[in-house]
Amino acid sequence: MKKNWLISEARKTDGSKDYAIMENPETRSYLDDLLLNRFWPFVWSNLESSTCNYFPQDTPVTEFELGHILTRSLTFMLLDEDRAFFRGTLSCSKEDWMLKNEFFLSLSKDNDPRVIFEILGNSRFRGNPPELSIDKMAGHFYQITLHAGNGAGWGIYDEDAVEKKLVW
Repeated sequence: MKKNWLISEARKTDGSKDYAIMENPETRSYLDDLLLNRFWPFVWSNLESSTCNYFPQDTPVTEFELGHILTRSLTFMLLDEDRAFFRGTLSCSKEDWMLKNEFFLSLSKDNDPRVIFEILGNSRFRGNPPELSIDKMAGHFYQITLHAGNGAGWGIYDEDAVEKKLVW
């Protein structure tokens, strides 16, 4: 059975490229179903009940993540006007799951740099420090990005536990 999907997927590859990525269609379908039909309703209900704009508004799209095992992910955002201030990515494989959170703090050029440095150097972020970027073209000059996340193998947590992590 495995040989059949490999041969079928190999035929779809572009021989002019330097590499080929082949996904087991059954595994991909299982992971996409898990993300879109099991977990997306929980994410969407939280996005919908927030007072913020959010993305995606319509049907979400899953994406391939490059790794040693087939992993699919679903990304969603909260927006303040047209600018994201939160991005979440739920990734699932047959072995484990991961929920990554990124928070974006946009600050004007007029902010006191000492306050920004205090945020960046705060000892509570030791081990997972925030990142600073500067965009001289945008209305918001400084952006501090904070990263967080959690995940586990499916043997430690089941799908119900993941759903609880998706409620905010």
